[in-house]
Amino acid sequence: MDDGTGRRMGRLTAAALLTGGLLYGAANAFYWVMFPDAVSDSAGNVAVAAGNVGAWRVETVLFALAHLVLLPATLGLAAVLGGRKPVAATIGGALALLGLYFSTVHLWHYNAFFGALAGGGVDADAARPVTNALDGDPFVMASFAVWLLGWLVGLLVLAFGAWRARLVALWVPLVLTAGQVLDLVTEGVPLKVAVSVLMVAGFTGLALGVERSRPVSAPAGTATRATADA
Repeated sequence: MDDGTGRRMGRLTAAALLTGGLLYGAANAFYWVMFPDAVSDSAGNVAVAAGNVGAWRVETVLFALAHLVLLPATLGLAAVLGGRKPVAATIGGALALLGLYFSTVHLWHYNAFFGALAGGGVDADAARPVTNALDGDPFVMASFAVWLLGWLVGLLVLAFGAWRARLVALWVPLVLTAGQVLDLVTEGVPLKVAVSVLMVAGFTGLALGVERSRPVSAPAGTATRATADA
């Protein structure tokens, strides 16, 4: 990869990381501001969505867009890391890409499913047998687990790999770790909005690090075709 191509790739990856991070933060904050009440089971999402079907569909689209943008962003970050920390790039990239793929599928179908039921006037009690069947299905739960674990572990492996490669300062992976963990273990609007702030800050740090990075030079002694033919 020549310097020009590497720099263009770096700029595109940085833009995707920044855009994806902003969309992710906006979607998360929008959801919790609009739908602050936690649910006791999956069927409760039908009642929540029925409270404002339009807002429910907006947050579904926002999350889907965020994850779709983060797919090429993650791939680009793994490619940038590839010449510096190949193990972190391979493991983190593979896990994050799997997580983002399944998150996009899961969010789009699962959230759209609840929105469709709410928009059609189906109440939570009527939907409960269906949601219970989905929650007990091994394929559905496996996709959910791959989403959560792949995204959590993959992103953090890439972020700490970027730190080890001296692309970003230590605060970047630490902020992303705090955001991911806080999202898993907390409830309530203030804490969930704090998650959005942390994730946006972390993705901004990654974007700036990638933007400033230079392509890895070819190993010393490697001749280009032009040099070899001279």
